[in-house]
Amino acid sequence: MPWLIQILLLAIFLIAGNFAAAFFHIPFPGSVMGMLMLLLLLVTNLIKLEWIEKAASFQIKHMTLLFIPFVIGLFLSPNFIPLLNFHFLLVLILSSFCCLLGTAYSVLLYEKIRRRHQK
Repeated sequence: MPWLIQILLLAIFLIAGNFAAAFFHIPFPGSVMGMLMLLLLLVTNLIKLEWIEKAASFQIKHMTLLFIPFVIGLFLSPNFIPLLNFHFLLVLILSSFCCLLGTAYSVLLYEKIRRRHQK
């Protein structure tokens, strides 16, 4: 599938997730809703991984570039230094650890389900 169509397909899930979160008044980020919808369709094989693989890999590969301006702006902000106390750093470390664990277990679950369907 052409690369541009793959990007468009990912954007459709983002828009659908935002719409679903707003329409059903779900207190959940629409982008995450879109990713959950995409995961559900990938797990059920209604969408093939090959349909989005190139665009998703490209976005993951270059995702860190999107955070550089935000992080530099945050460190240059005069309001940032007073926020750096023990509680704030503890929340940052714990939330980063939870995010890493959530991502790792999600990928592990996806791989188990995918291997089960391939046999």
